[in-house]
Amino acid sequence: YEKATGNKVELLTAPWSDTKTAITAGATNGTIADVISVDGAWLSEFVEMGILSDVGAAGVKTDLASDIWKVDNTGYVVPVLNFAYPMYANMDILEKSGVDKIPATWSELRDACKKITDAGYSAFALNLGTTNANGIQNVFMGTGWASGITLKDASGAYKTEGNADIASLAEMFKGLYDDGSLYPGMSTLEESEMTSNFAAGNCAFTMASAATMSQFEKLNFKAATVPVKDGYTDKSGICYASWAVGISDSCENKEVAADFINFLLGGADGTDGSASAGLAATMSAFPNSTVAEPDYSAAPAQFQEFYELYKKNYVINEFIGLPGASDVMTSMTNDLVTYLEGDLDSDTMLANWQGYLDEAGK
Repeated sequence: YEKATGNKVELLTAPWSDTKTAITAGATNGTIADVISVDGAWLSEFVEMGILSDVGAAGVKTDLASDIWKVDNTGYVVPVLNFAYPMYANMDILEKSGVDKIPATWSELRDACKKITDAGYSAFALNLGTTNANGIQNVFMGTGWASGITLKDASGAYKTEGNADIASLAEMFKGLYDDGSLYPGMSTLEESEMTSNFAAGNCAFTMASAATMSQFEKLNFKAATVPVKDGYTDKSGICYASWAVGISDSCENKEVAADFINFLLGGADGTDGSASAGLAATMSAFPNSTVAEPDYSAAPAQFQEFYELYKKNYVINEFIGLPGASDVMTSMTNDLVTYLEGDLDSDTMLANWQGYLDEAGK
């Protein structure tokens, strides 16, 4: 970017766990960066705090982005790379358990998990630890979104209470739990542990970012879209997270900051998408740029195969932009664990979830 424009970018780095604190502290003491990385769970909070600028007004060419994160119809954050969440299958475990194909429906998944469990293997990893309560998003709702099951109704309002589709999703996972098919220790299992356990060959199925495929190089595995509810035939929603950026409201060079984001999306001339394509290939991600054409020829064959599935479907994450998303997901996770263990009925669980979501939206 500096070579193409003459503008120099100073890169500030911090552990991801410290990034939010660094940004909010910087907004308070005047040391915040001009362009900042933003997690979807922080979006509403940062807008409410006045940290973010309207990217369109600053000069970001929004037509270069497939998606812009908005609050009240104002765009504040631009995803640069998307990290989609496929379902991974350990093909050796499937073969040894007498499962001849990756399950495509819920009933096939449950049947396959029973065979795997009966053969002495752990079947399906569901991470419901609450240090980083993202299993409710990536795995539970990731499975629901694949079948068009959503937290929101047609008007865009969160509607879980009385939601028969989510109740059926919960029932499917309860079946896996009752069958003994869920990986042991689900209530304390974190995403990183779930991924490393799959990499070690300890379970048959898991759901994790496509960027983690490099950890599985010693496995005979495949990446697939998530099994869908029996009878569902439409496109599948694919859970995703993003490397996304916004412009701080205190930035004194908003036009230059916007130009940098345009470069990330569109390349030096704004049309070739070379920067985005290069980043996507390097980071094992998918570009949010409308013009980027990444070369994945050096990527694992499983990644290339999943990219073709990714292009045929669509990405979704209904927790992006939800105020206090981390706290809501923690509360939802605690209820889901209690439900799976048989100490809470689904109607009460979904009514509780409605309360958390309504409170967050106030």
